[in-house]
Amino acid sequence: MVHWSDHKVICKSALLKSNWRPCWEREGHTPAFATPQQARNLHNPFGETKYLWGNVPAVDVINLEHNEGRGFTGNFSVLFAASGDLRNVVTTLSSLPEIYSSDIGVTLNDKEFHVVARNAILLLFIFTALDEVTAKSSAGSKIARSLIHLWYSASITSEIYSELVSRVKPLFDDVCRQISATPAQEIVEKVWLFPHGKNLRLALKSEDWFSLQALCDVPSTLTSQKAMEARKAITLAPERRDYRDRWYFKDATPSVRVAKQRFREDGLLLPVGDDRLGFGIPNPTFYFSSLVWPMNDKADPLNGWPILEVAQTHTIAKEDLYGKLYIYLQHVFQKFLGRLSTLRVDFVIVNMDAQQLPVALKGKVYDRIEVRQNGMRIRRAEKSNNVQVSNITDAGYLGTRDTLRLLSPLLQLPCNNPHATIVSTYLNAVMEMIKMGNEKDSISNMGLLMQYLPDIDILSLLQPESADSLKLWDARTLLLDRQKLFRR
Repeated sequence: MVHWSDHKVICKSALLKSNWRPCWEREGHTPAFATPQQARNLHNPFGETKYLWGNVPAVDVINLEHNEGRGFTGNFSVLFAASGDLRNVVTTLSSLPEIYSSDIGVTLNDKEFHVVARNAILLLFIFTALDEVTAKSSAGSKIARSLIHLWYSASITSEIYSELVSRVKPLFDDVCRQISATPAQEIVEKVWLFPHGKNLRLALKSEDWFSLQALCDVPSTLTSQKAMEARKAITLAPERRDYRDRWYFKDATPSVRVAKQRFREDGLLLPVGDDRLGFGIPNPTFYFSSLVWPMNDKADPLNGWPILEVAQTHTIAKEDLYGKLYIYLQHVFQKFLGRLSTLRVDFVIVNMDAQQLPVALKGKVYDRIEVRQNGMRIRRAEKSNNVQVSNITDAGYLGTRDTLRLLSPLLQLPCNNPHATIVSTYLNAVMEMIKMGNEKDSISNMGLLMQYLPDIDILSLLQPESADSLKLWDARTLLLDRQKLFRR
């Protein structure tokens, strides 16, 4: 009953009402996204531009059983050319069959230093605790929970912070002491050797090692209150209220709306009934160079994992979606920790533009190259030296031909591994084909769409700014013939 006061507020939330409507309808004003200033960019981002969490579901890029086969015993090498966060690494390694015991090489690259820094911190947090996982079965559960909060929660407990400062930060302290007189732009490489055949090699500019060191400490000027205010200035910005209401109106149930609102408020990835009192320390890995929340207001941990699997996770509160994600990630991370404790893995982490990889990694070849990632995507006219490998295979960016030209020299030859593959994502291809083709292709089967949205008020569709009209508009692309358009 300790949390009864919190639960009373949640249970009385207007968002829980089945007849809830967005504020612009209740108050009779033009929604902010429909004003002349915003009309050209209906889904414009708000906030900072870093992508520290994935925005497409995690994938196993090796998928050994359906490619080389469960009995494959050769060594394996994987390049995540624009890795983003670690979710694809976690999914890929934890999906390897238990009988696989050969060497795995994993190269992680991202142009964004902050992404690279967090990946290094999380991996070192894991490696420095793996002996505990091997010694005590209960340790895996505890480390998995700590990983969830370091990765996703805006605030952490004193225990997690203490482990970060005592286990990970000293590894960076040693490097920084040794390179105090090294020129800022000079590349410094460090290799950590861990028991049972696990290594991590990290190459950064000298000045970035000091930034990495700082990400393990809460800045002296950052109080818990200031951190919360900085985050809420993005996640609960008053000027974005209409946008949030538009997103909430599309959620499956009122309970999902409430869960999303609560995560925006406290930034803690926890089941709804869990104690939040101990989470009083700002998560330092989010605060780099300035005391601002680093992501935009659409950043959501749910976007990085398969939503159907998350939704099917058993929880006491059946519609607590973030509670389901928490339990789901506990299982995923525990499996990853267990698998990692038995694998021989050599991690290499680099921080560069993906177009530099063929030179930087010359002489190396990979069985899988993953270029399927989110991030700020640079249009062809702007690309020069600034393009990130993400959905670069889309025609508006590098395109398929140039992506293959860039990365195929790093791919294992078919005579050595016929299953060697470049894995990519086309985020825009379907809509690009619609814009280049017949306008009829953009018209969905409205009758079928209405069957999926039976609660739509038909009369409200006469008003283009009604919540129902916008819901229908946002859903229309879900029923396009994507196979036909992609083949085109």
